Amino acid sequence: YHAHMLFDRLSPLNPMEHIQICESLFRLIEKTISSAYDVIRQAHHQNSGSSTGGSTDAMDVDNSSRRSSFIDLPKELFQMLACTGPYLYRDSILLQKVCRVLRSYYFSALELVSHGDSALNPQVHGIGNPHLHLKDARLRVEDALGACLLPSLQLIPANPAVGQEIWELMSLLPYEVRYRLYGEWEKDDERIPMLLAARQTAKLDTRRILKRLAKENLKQLGRMVAKLAHANPMTV
Repeated sequence: YHAHMLFDRLSPLNPMEHIQICESLFRLIEKTISSAYDVIRQAHHQNSGSSTGGSTDAMDVDNSSRRSSFIDLPKELFQMLACTGPYLYRDSILLQKVCRVLRSYYFSALELVSHGDSALNPQVHGIGNPHLHLKDARLRVEDALGACLLPSLQLIPANPAVGQEIWELMSLLPYEVRYRLYGEWEKDDERIPMLLAARQTAKLDTRRILKRLAKENLKQLGRMVAKLAHANPMTV
């Protein structure tokens, strides 16, 4: 609580620029999502282990794991992600963990609405109205994507795994929400100098590659453009 007050008060000084503060917040985020991530990993191992057996058994295990692994996250996690902003690029492993946890969190909210009491009992998890819970979950996920995950992707050197994890989360959202996030992502570049520098670098690199483009080197330069596009898809 007090750290959150300090972050708000010191926001013009950009406290996350300092490595020690950044690493301390990363440790706190890791601790906050650790229990949820353990549940997700256990469910994944169960599903992958059962997929070698019969299809009916695999389907039963998949359904039961979804029902038992309800994920809920505290609002403090989303406050920490908002404070972190694009600096989550410094820890790509934690970034991927956050994406997986947020995906399961939002998927749990969707399941709660679509199946109701037949799959998950909202009262058991302390949730009064599943539709309101889904609305809150979507707003929180959208804020985390816009303020933290997408800007962080822009600062990571070509890493398809991170892009894939972010897409796995974004693919759950309606397409109009995704395109709104893309539009806001471009505007963020103008507000945050670090992102503006990354965009300008990507723009210059893309132009440099395209000027050299010829029929003979198409495959080689195509790979280089693809690497740039993994981190800066909008710019490229």
